[in-house]
Amino acid sequence: MRKIVKLMILALAGYVAGYLLVKITGSYNEKKETEKKIQKLPDAQFISLTGDTVNLHDFDPGKPMIIIFFHPECDHCRYEAKEIGLNADAFQNCQMLMITFDDSIKRIENFCMNYHLWEISNFEVLLDPGNHFDESFGKTAVPSIFVYSPDRKLKKKFIGETKPEALINETILFR
Repeated sequence: MRKIVKLMILALAGYVAGYLLVKITGSYNEKKETEKKIQKLPDAQFISLTGDTVNLHDFDPGKPMIIIFFHPECDHCRYEAKEIGLNADAFQNCQMLMITFDDSIKRIENFCMNYHLWEISNFEVLLDPGNHFDESFGKTAVPSIFVYSPDRKLKKKFIGETKPEALINETILFR
């Protein structure tokens, strides 16, 4: 009887180890595939605040693009927005896009007004009501920032709160 119990425990441990190995390998491969995919600006569509469908490739290809994945109630996002608003002049040569899965247009508009984001001439907020951001950019934290060069190649990716100096340094490279 003890032999049978031992064999069952060994078989169960082998099954669990195999299952974990498959999951870890799959997760690793998925992450590698996403990293490869975002090296060029994804062909992704989101919704403008006016309800229009907007493709990321619709924006001026002659300008670098900064994409910020955010949520208006996130403290780290608020810090970044405040700093970007205070340094708005530094971002005049870029296309700034902020993408959120939040469905409250009023909350988003207040967020942008509070942090003077509307003062950036090439600034736009896009909505992601179906949570498709992950499909295009991979699973990521809020906030996350993707900096693309004018030729739409990924130059830098920031995960988590990012100081404005880091973004400004990236955009200076494109002047």
